[in-house]
Amino acid sequence: MQATNDADGRDPATGPDGEVRPELVLPIVTVTADGASDDSRNPRYILILAIAAGLILSIGWVLKPSERVSEPVTAGSAVELSRLPALTERRELEEMAEFFGALATDLAPGLVRLRSVGRSGVVWTADRVVTARLAWRFPAAVTVAASGGDVGAYTNVASPDLPLAGIRTPQLGGRTPSPRRRAAKDVQTGHWVLAAWQGETELAFAPGTALGTTGRRCGEGRVEEFVTTIPIRPTMLGGGVFDLDGNLLAVLLRCDGQDVAVSATSVAELLAKGETHDSRVRARWGLRVDRLTPAESFYFGLGRGLIVRELWDGYPAEATGLKPGDILLSLDDAALDTVENLRILEGDEAPNQETFWLDARRGLEAVSFALPARGIDARLDVPPPGGFGLVLEQPAQGYLIATVVPGSRAAEAGIRPGDRLIRVDHLEPGSFDEVQAVLADDRREPVFIELARDGRTRGVLLP
Repeated sequence: MQATNDADGRDPATGPDGEVRPELVLPIVTVTADGASDDSRNPRYILILAIAAGLILSIGWVLKPSERVSEPVTAGSAVELSRLPALTERRELEEMAEFFGALATDLAPGLVRLRSVGRSGVVWTADRVVTARLAWRFPAAVTVAASGGDVGAYTNVASPDLPLAGIRTPQLGGRTPSPRRRAAKDVQTGHWVLAAWQGETELAFAPGTALGTTGRRCGEGRVEEFVTTIPIRPTMLGGGVFDLDGNLLAVLLRCDGQDVAVSATSVAELLAKGETHDSRVRARWGLRVDRLTPAESFYFGLGRGLIVRELWDGYPAEATGLKPGDILLSLDDAALDTVENLRILEGDEAPNQETFWLDARRGLEAVSFALPARGIDARLDVPPPGGFGLVLEQPAQGYLIATVVPGSRAAEAGIRPGDRLIRVDHLEPGSFDEVQAVLADDRREPVFIELARDGRTRGVLLP
């Protein structure tokens, strides 16, 4: 290839004196159409880029973050994770307990402690307290623990056939407000309710939910029971069940051996029943009387008088010697035709009289009884002695009736399984065969029998 000379005609590879110059090695530079240089074909440039890329990869590999390996979940960490819902639930329960505790504190003024009977009570009105009546005779006077100190009160409703007692508290003078009352049937199923009562030392409460209302037997009558998820214990008796607005829904009472919540509506009906003349005579004397039915008038041969239907153990009427089936004819020479004729027996209304004389007939025999006119409550307010921590029971009387055939004459007369037959026409039966003959459904003659049931004796005319 022909060499290219400089402008002066000299060969650029030689010097000015014509000697050959050493070769000058320059990178090949090509010019593009736009005048920019292109080094992409230069081997040295490619080598430099390769070396730089290798260095970058090496440095990147050295500085690369280590791979994050998940640690296995140990048993301890699993327990910690499982505690989260429990802790959340516990916090919610603590907040609920705090809420119900505050609600119970608001309800406290409507609840009192009856120290003398060891029970709680619900303030029913400004001068009345309602509580549970248990097996033994309820005392005529009680002590109420109020905010300003203990005050005395007297009982005016405590019939032995009622599950409650009504106590007059005039000394409270309206200082203790009574809660508003609400019909239990108006509370929807599943709504929260709160049972509250005054314990021995402090206010106690138990929350639950409403399950509705139902009718149930309670002694000789029926009541409306308010059913909840709250387990009712004996220490709670006399307390109340409230809604979240503080309205009284029910009172905790004992019905036929079971502790239940009786609706406020039924409590009002029981109080009204307890204020009748008949109920007050029962409460004071343990005596239930009634007018003779036509069948009884024919059987006993009497057209007037009051028949003794029921006597409660440990009450004054039993102590005087009265028995079921006795026909009461006169009281202090005044004829007895209605229960109202016995009103003078309701309380100490004869301050100048020591004894009431009661004339009666037992079968064909005329009998008289001396009834104490005053002070009977003081003699009966003391519960029966236990004796060295032991409770002694009287030997079982009479013949146990194990079953009663439905639809039989005995069933229609009100005889129940568990009753004990103690007398027939005022005489004790001589044998089991005699008892069977009396209760037989094919018996031809009427007969009057006496039964023992739940601490009382009652008389029944079997047609």
